[in-house]
Amino acid sequence: MEHIHSKRIIYRDLKPENILLTDVGGIKLTDMGLATVVTGKSYTTCGTPDYFAPEMVASIGHSHAVDWWTFGILIFELLAGHPPFQSNSPMQTFAKIMKGINTVPLPKACQGDAGQLIKSILAKQPTDRLPMKAGGIQNIKNHDWYIGFDWSKMLDQTLEPPYKPAVKHKTDITNFSTSEEDLPPVTRYVDDGTGWDKEFATM
Repeated sequence: MEHIHSKRIIYRDLKPENILLTDVGGIKLTDMGLATVVTGKSYTTCGTPDYFAPEMVASIGHSHAVDWWTFGILIFELLAGHPPFQSNSPMQTFAKIMKGINTVPLPKACQGDAGQLIKSILAKQPTDRLPMKAGGIQNIKNHDWYIGFDWSKMLDQTLEPPYKPAVKHKTDITNFSTSEEDLPPVTRYVDDGTGWDKEFATM
C-alpha cells in the first residue's frame, strides 16, 4: 500500500482472495480492476461490501484512506476467520459499518495489541486512521503488534515466511482448485463438413 499510494493509486479491493502466495512464500496483490489514479477524491462506489469504508457507504467521496480501512478489516478477518461487520445482507453490513468497530465484540484473537491496532485503523473519520495521521505508514510499523517484526528483511525479501507452498515447477497449478459450478460451460464443437475454416492458419 505504501508503494501504491506513492503513485497516487487507490487499490480499493484488498481482501484475502486478492492476495496470492509466491513459490517462496511471499505475497503479491492481484486484481487491479478497481484500482484508480486519484489526486483528490473518487466518488465511485466499488469494492467488496464487507470491506466498505464508511465514506464509501455514505458516497461522500473517498481517498487512499479507504485502503487503510480495508487493511484493518483484513487483519481482523485473518485473525478471526470472518470480517467484523459480516451480516446476512449488504444493507445490514452497511448499517454495522456506520455504527463503527467499537460496537463489534472482539474475538479473543483480535484483542490486546492486535485489537488496539485494528481499532486505530478502523476509525470512522478517514483522517483519524492510524496511517493517515502525522507519521504515516511508520505509525503502523512502530505499533506494538509489530514488535520484533523485521521490516527491512520483508522489503528485501529475505524474511523467512511462516509458510511456503509446495511448488514443483513454474507452471505447477496444483495449489489452485475450483468447484465444477465455478467452471465455464463447455460447448462441444460439431464439424458441419462444409470446410468453412479450411483457409484458417494452422499450427
